[in-house]
Amino acid sequence: MHVVRTVVCKIRFNAFVLSLFGAALLGASLVSAQVAIPHADVTQKTDLTGLPNLSGEWTVFNGEKGGASVRDGVLRIAPVPQTNLFHAPDDGFIVVNAPMVLFAPEGDFTFKAKVSAQLVNIYDVAALVAYGDDKHWAKLCFENSALQEATVVTVVTRERSDDANSETVASPFVYLAIARKGNEYSMHFSRDGKQWRLARHFQLPSEPKLRIGFAAHSDSNSFAASFSEIVYRPTAPPDMRQLNSADLNGPNIR
Repeated sequence: MHVVRTVVCKIRFNAFVLSLFGAALLGASLVSAQVAIPHADVTQKTDLTGLPNLSGEWTVFNGEKGGASVRDGVLRIAPVPQTNLFHAPDDGFIVVNAPMVLFAPEGDFTFKAKVSAQLVNIYDVAALVAYGDDKHWAKLCFENSALQEATVVTVVTRERSDDANSETVASPFVYLAIARKGNEYSMHFSRDGKQWRLARHFQLPSEPKLRIGFAAHSDSNSFAASFSEIVYRPTAPPDMRQLNSADLNGPNIR
């Protein structure tokens, strides 16, 4: 009888150890993956008076992750620390929680803004965003790269993110633009708002319905980005790979 009890106790003890070991492994895997649950459906009512009066209402997404305000036509977004928009190709880093100010355009468009920020910490980011949901989106970034250089960076996410560094920028601002023609998109940047360069040319699905606008994210607690000289035109450039100043002028602009 004593032997039976000993065996039962050993079995129970081993099962308990195994359960603790399994829980530890699960916890470790979650920590290493740095997973953050997206809150793309979280919206916050903020006074955005001063932004262009477009057909789609401006809305703050992930408002609990940063503040957004408008003064003299300039939008300012100040994210809290540990915010990002990225889904690593190996699933090792998934954080889609950056505060965004977005609206839903109808049809083709060209969308441009002057993006200003003091890029101090690595991966400080101010961006124009085309956002469907947490698995389908793209961003055109003014980013402090891993080399600690102000850089134009593009990220296209279809389930997982595909990012590429473009050129460096030797100033605290850059002009960024996104254009759409059907499901075709192009991203452009300019150092002076006149001469434009292509940064990315790609496709996104028509569903889910896409919103465009602005985002900022950072690992630090002192970062903020400003967006000014905002132009929205409800037409695409004649050549999606080339953006000219004339494409941002003319009727029906804001």
